[in-house]
Amino acid sequence: MTYSEYYPDTDYYVDEDGPATEQDPELLALSDTVGGMQETVEDLESRTSRDLTELRETVETFTETHARHESRLDHTARQLERLRQRLLVLERAVRVSEKVPVVDLDDVGPEVRKLAAEAQRRHALTAQLLTPSQRRPYEEDTERLPQAREALARSEEALIGVLEALAGSERGGPGRAEAQERLPEVIARRRGVLDRQLPAAVQDAEAAHQVLAADEVTRTRVLPQIEKSERDWEELHLRLRERITGAIGSSALLPVWFTHAFGVAPPTGAAGDRWIRAATSALAYRVTHGVADPALPLGEPPAEDTDWTEPQWSWRARIEHDIEELDVGGD
Repeated sequence: MTYSEYYPDTDYYVDEDGPATEQDPELLALSDTVGGMQETVEDLESRTSRDLTELRETVETFTETHARHESRLDHTARQLERLRQRLLVLERAVRVSEKVPVVDLDDVGPEVRKLAAEAQRRHALTAQLLTPSQRRPYEEDTERLPQAREALARSEEALIGVLEALAGSERGGPGRAEAQERLPEVIARRRGVLDRQLPAAVQDAEAAHQVLAADEVTRTRVLPQIEKSERDWEELHLRLRERITGAIGSSALLPVWFTHAFGVAPPTGAAGDRWIRAATSALAYRVTHGVADPALPLGEPPAEDTDWTEPQWSWRARIEHDIEELDVGGD
């Protein structure tokens, strides 16, 4: 028997067989609106995702196409430059057959060779000076002396403070006991500074001061010479650059070592400046180090145990790298 059978007049429970309670029309309308919004958002997300995918594919395709075109253009430009160089080589062969004179770039005369020797002195002069990294340990040694003196002053202040505490306190008082406990420590600290830290700092500072003072004297003497060598270095490159451009402008044949490394003429465009700088540096190397090889621009390769940090060999390595970057007459 159900609750409604006991209490037939109550409407607490809805009769299961009776009609369903009607829902609020506003709630139904709101539910329909929310459902429509959800469908709209899902449709928008789907369309946006498709559009983004298509856009990404379009960008990737364009990027790949652009990269291929750039690669082809670069390859074509290289091929054109090599064809131009080969035509110039053929022209050289014809001119050789007609006995056109070959300019001797190495024949710079005694004045330019003296200029190269003066410019080369900058390495030996610079080697007489301490580098910043070499000076730093000596500067640190001089800085430790005032630090040691400051440590001594602090230890003496601590000792005076303990002694004053002992003198101003009564026997058996708490302040006196604490001062007595600290006294051996502050005495030992002061003794350590006096016996070890300060003497070592004084010795190191004096030695460092002598080294730095000697370096300053050397700098006073050497720096003007280094500045002159730097000016000679710039003048040397200026004259050799003019010598190369003058030889090209005169239509004379260039030496074999030059054409092997640089071709018979500078490339067109912005690469021409890199070309003339590398060619000038190679000629400066030959003049400075007396290279006379007719075929190799920098002479025979150095031995396997060569120290490439030395000025001559590091300079050679830079020139070789610059020549490789030019890619003159490559395949």
